[in-house]
Amino acid sequence: MTMQCARSADAVHLSFHPEGKDLRVFFSGALTAHSLAGAERMLREHLGAPSGTVIFDLRDLALLDSPGALFLNLALENLQAGGVSCALETLTAQQERLLKQSVLPQREDSAGSTRRTFSLRLALLGKTVLKAGSQFAGLVGFFGRFLVTLASMLRHPSRIRWTSLVFQMEQVGLRAVPIVSLLAFLVGLVVAYMGTQQLAMFGADIFAVNLLEITVLREMGVLITAIVVAGRSGSSFTAQIGAMVANQEVDALRSMGLDPMLLLVTPRVLALVLTLPMLVFIADILALFGGAIAIRFSTGLSLPGFLVQLGEVAKLNNFLVGMIKTPFFALAIGLVACFQGFKATGSAESVGFLTTVSVVQSIFAVILLNALFAIFFSHIKM
Repeated sequence: MTMQCARSADAVHLSFHPEGKDLRVFFSGALTAHSLAGAERMLREHLGAPSGTVIFDLRDLALLDSPGALFLNLALENLQAGGVSCALETLTAQQERLLKQSVLPQREDSAGSTRRTFSLRLALLGKTVLKAGSQFAGLVGFFGRFLVTLASMLRHPSRIRWTSLVFQMEQVGLRAVPIVSLLAFLVGLVVAYMGTQQLAMFGADIFAVNLLEITVLREMGVLITAIVVAGRSGSSFTAQIGAMVANQEVDALRSMGLDPMLLLVTPRVLALVLTLPMLVFIADILALFGGAIAIRFSTGLSLPGFLVQLGEVAKLNNFLVGMIKTPFFALAIGLVACFQGFKATGSAESVGFLTTVSVVQSIFAVILLNALFAIFFSHIKM
């Protein structure tokens, strides 16, 4: 059976000739962008569901452009997707070139797509690990340079910049007392109030003082203070040193034969190491005071009664555990902050970005060290 679709001189003509189980479709005329709609309609109306091979015969096709070649490729792909065998015959060199240029990209199956996604995620994980390893190696090297400079200062005390050290102690210590005191007071208030409410459910609200003592002295006092200092003083260190690097002031110091590690890093880190224990002590006192107020209104225990019970249950070990951790927290905050500051480039954007990175990494280092100390002290039963 032969069917034919005739159009104008610019149109394409399709003839359908069954050959046993196969079906041969003759294309003649011009298969261009203007005639694609008619060709698509004729294929849908007369192609049906052939049981054999569908052969597109292009021997009489006078004109073929890129949209026409793309149409043929799409038609073949759709037929093959439906399980129909397809073929193209009688191609000229120009037709073959157009069909190759218009070939559709291979569609990935779900398994291939999953493998590609897994590979990309694995590559991203590898880059992240390498970047973190590079950061850690750089920080270790920076710590080594700090130790060498500190040893040189101890051998030659005249190299210590006392004015800079005292100034930094005022900035990171004295000026941080109000915010640390307020936060510690509120934390102690909340811990005591929530602890009293929970213990009262079991008739054990008398142990609220015990809960407050071990929570504040051993963990919360030092942790909250270190996080506040990391956000306040650590970000300041990074911004200050980063601005000096961006303005080439650090290069000027090196050109004059001065050591930036001695002038910029050592006073800041030592100021943190010396002042953080004092801030933690103040935070402990204010947190206990806030907890005493909460317990007073929750259980009716008076302040003298609170002090008596605190004296009975307080353990020196809990206080010492908190104080032992403070120099290590201060060292981590100071080194991370100064290290990030020296990585700044000549733009203000890099200074702001590195300041954010410094705060995040400092807080992470504090929490990580706190977890390691918790494991260590639990093993030595302290």
